[in-house]
Amino acid sequence: MLQALLADLTKKISKDSPVLADIAAAIAPVEKIDGFFVRPETIFDRDSVFDAVAVYLLTPRHLVIVMTDVTYELSSAGDFVTTTQVVELANIKDYQIVRRRVLDGPEAGAISSIQMRLRWGNGWAVDIRPSACDDPHCEADHGYVGLGQGDDGEIMLDTSLDDDVFAQGLLFVEQLAARLVR
Repeated sequence: MLQALLADLTKKISKDSPVLADIAAAIAPVEKIDGFFVRPETIFDRDSVFDAVAVYLLTPRHLVIVMTDVTYELSSAGDFVTTTQVVELANIKDYQIVRRRVLDGPEAGAISSIQMRLRWGNGWAVDIRPSACDDPHCEADHGYVGLGQGDDGEIMLDTSLDDDVFAQGLLFVEQLAARLVR
């Protein structure tokens, strides 16, 4: 079973990909893969366009996340950077799933995007904004207000992805959610 899943995973990532060895190293210690999802994406920034890939693996006890992208931080020629994160499923404190569905037309009710946010307590996002009062003419300094929330991981899918990738992602989110509910 593991060999069949690994073969399927390798098919989804180009055999000549320079990051295939990094992904293989990340999953080498895994004895059983219950499910996986490969999310390729093209990223645009001011100066360039480059490809990235995220691989999510579900094992009996862990969620393994392997993210590879290109950086020009240390070399003008660019480098592939692969980061692997392994999270024990028992340590995932909570998750949210946000589903968006088409409102109207022939596709009404179809899922147009899904976002799964996972929190295990390692990452936090803090949003700080100027505080204000209810008086629209008040010019006093009311200080700042901050909001901190867990921000460890997320899987984001939308219909801009290839149909097969989108379907695989939906299946993986459902599989991960079912495992976390146990």
